[in-house]
Amino acid sequence: MQVAQDRVVSIFYTLKDAEGAVLDTNIGKSPLLYLQGHGNLVPGLEAELLGKEPGEAFTVVVPAAEGYGEYDETRTFEVPIAELGPNVTPMKGMVLTMNSPQGGSVPVKIIKVKLATVLMDGNHPLAGKDLHFSGRVETVRKAQKDELKHHHAHGPGGQNH
Repeated sequence: MQVAQDRVVSIFYTLKDAEGAVLDTNIGKSPLLYLQGHGNLVPGLEAELLGKEPGEAFTVVVPAAEGYGEYDETRTFEVPIAELGPNVTPMKGMVLTMNSPQGGSVPVKIIKVKLATVLMDGNHPLAGKDLHFSGRVETVRKAQKDELKHHHAHGPGGQNH
């Protein structure tokens, strides 16, 4: 059975940066399970996997625009240190969680600490970077009704939410 819309797929993968450094891998661990066509993977990788069959290997360079997006300077902003709370001592590189206007939470990274403010970056850490994936498709199966309803795959034993 081929990878296609609404199929549950499991893959093993390694993600590297342009210099060849490993950023993430699940080799030697459990396969990644996802529902094809529902935005569970970065778009460029999901598109590359279409039509693949179990046992088939893949290697793809996903351009930044089809991965985590281009780096967006407008997603950097200053926040008064006092707004971080009394228990936060800001340091460059620290990642904090802020509330988004839509009501969710968003991780932001402190990129500069000033006297009274901090400069924050709301871009994904891999924004603006090409992603070098390699791996293998392990399994492909039809999605169950509840997986389609929830827009993601459920692992062994059903849903975990």
